Amino acid sequence: MTAYRAVPYLVVAAPPVIVLLTILIGGCSMTRTANDPIEGARSYADPTSQDGGKLVDELDRRAAREDLQRIVDEARR
Repeated sequence: MTAYRAVPYLVVAAPPVIVLLTILIGGCSMTRTANDPIEGARSYADPTSQDGGKLVDELDRRAAREDLQRIVDEARR
């Protein structure tokens, strides 16, 4: 008997619950777009990233300075 009394409440509550579950499941399974900012975040070690490129350029400059300084020191001797 009590189950029959709950049926109208369950019928009223079912559509909002279904909508909320659909939104939750759809939001969790959505794919990201191509221009998503998270896609652009990369580590410094990645040479293809902008920051990685700057780091590689700075390391190349330092190596070139060391080589130039070594050549100048050898020429003075």
